[in-house]
Amino acid sequence: MFYFVYGDTPLPLKYEELMEKIKKSNPSIPMKVYDASQNEEDNFLESISINSMFAPKELVVLKRAEKNKKLDQLLKIVGEYDLTKKEVVVVYEEELNDYGKAINEVGKKVLTNAEKLGKVIVARKALEKKGIHFFIEKELEISEYEAEKLAEILGDDFFKVKNEVEKIKSFLDGKTFILEKILPILSVSDEYNLKKLVEDFMIEDNMEVLLDYLKKSKEYMLFLYLISEELSLALKLVGLKKSGDLRESISYNDFKGNTYEKLKKYFKNNRGYIREYPIFLKLKYMSLFNEQFLLKKIEKLLKVEFLIKNGGIEENIGIEKFIIDFKRG
Repeated sequence: MFYFVYGDTPLPLKYEELMEKIKKSNPSIPMKVYDASQNEEDNFLESISINSMFAPKELVVLKRAEKNKKLDQLLKIVGEYDLTKKEVVVVYEEELNDYGKAINEVGKKVLTNAEKLGKVIVARKALEKKGIHFFIEKELEISEYEAEKLAEILGDDFFKVKNEVEKIKSFLDGKTFILEKILPILSVSDEYNLKKLVEDFMIEDNMEVLLDYLKKSKEYMLFLYLISEELSLALKLVGLKKSGDLRESISYNDFKGNTYEKLKKYFKNNRGYIREYPIFLKLKYMSLFNEQFLLKKIEKLLKVEFLIKNGGIEENIGIEKFIIDFKRG
């Protein structure tokens, strides 16, 4: 059997699922992996060309096929071999630019030749952006809401998510999933810890805990980046409320199903579009802040950043003063 798997962010998830499916159907199947970025295509072809009546079925994988400039011709050659005793998988990763578009989209000739050989599996973020959420939901047997909350903590790296999910399953050992109880065992980054403190500070004026964390961690410039993102996001939400495009009392299902798609162009950072759930959690900013207050704080933050970068003030003094002077409007 032949499989051609291509796509962007969800590709590792689809590949992992396919590997599990093949290995489940063929227990103890020997596996050979080749890498087109290392010019191992000839070894790959040699491996699939060898057949023996007495040899067991083999799983043969060619990774990073996007590095091969003549992939359509390579697939034509694959079609000349007898694959009845092989499970052949070719993996093509599409890279996304800042606008979420593939810069090396798989060609039509490649897809045509792949379809002639066997099954084509698409793993594109635009089609399967909830792939990691579904994986978490299925593996931990939790609700979609809980899966989205956990995904926000773990991020979009599938292999990291997979490892953390396995850790959670071992920790729970059949017990009920409660997010607060599993948080201490997670490998959460300093950025996430500080991000939560910044959000608490914005919502609850939790100044003491934030200052204590910064004094211990010295992550002042990371705070500068995170608070800038939060203030900018709050300003966008307040603006959308003012224009009548968004209301704070909207339900999550309504926001996710009907509203977010129309407004997501406003919620894009250097990692792409922010997901629905994190935005929904910030809707309370619309009643906590007004436009004038947010603009003043952004202006003040820019001045602090300028002074720090030009040696006009120590980063700890400038940022701690900004936090202490932060009074909600």
